[in-house]
Amino acid sequence: MKYVVKAGVAFLCMLLLSVSVHAQRDGWKQEKTKDGKVLVSYNFLEHKDEKGKKYNVLEFEAVTTAEVSMESCLKVLKDDSRHTDFMEDAEHTERVRDLSEDEWLSYYLLKKHWPMPVSDVVTRYKLEEDSENSAYILTGFPAPDMYPDQGIKRMRHSYSKYTLRDRGNGQTEVTMYSSSVPLASIPKMLLATWIPDGPAKMVTGIVRLAQEIE
Repeated sequence: MKYVVKAGVAFLCMLLLSVSVHAQRDGWKQEKTKDGKVLVSYNFLEHKDEKGKKYNVLEFEAVTTAEVSMESCLKVLKDDSRHTDFMEDAEHTERVRDLSEDEWLSYYLLKKHWPMPVSDVVTRYKLEEDSENSAYILTGFPAPDMYPDQGIKRMRHSYSKYTLRDRGNGQTEVTMYSSSVPLASIPKMLLATWIPDGPAKMVTGIVRLAQEIE
């Protein structure tokens, strides 16, 4: 019961955060990949923990359009075991529990990547279909207390959103949004070197995997 209550509160909080984030894009910057196929929008935020320690947060959105079906992209996103193939820091991923027909719980073991330690993330996913706009929306909310402690550090603030939109003529627009509070303080200059190629590799990775199963 306590898991349901905590998950419900987290779901509501992150939904409100989502509305705030997407309603206000002041200070965001944009960069395209060299081939012009991916547009990455990004912003730096500052997070303070309960002890007053500051963390730089990189918030980004990567968008690309490719010749691939929306259904194939959705298959990739729903197969948690394939997430290691497009998330560069994920060493192991698995779906640990179905919560309903359109909601499930996923576990991610993350590699050590200086200055980040080995860590894990527990995400509650909710899938929605927007038939009016020929789109699917998969939203990931943090659910750190819904899976047993594994003896390593756990990220408690990690939000993601994937939007798949059918553009017609066999074209699908794939959008990935992410905002996570890291477990170590990372300089903004170091984070900036990851733009635009880091987010671009993930969103094009989804497309590549989807094309392979068609």
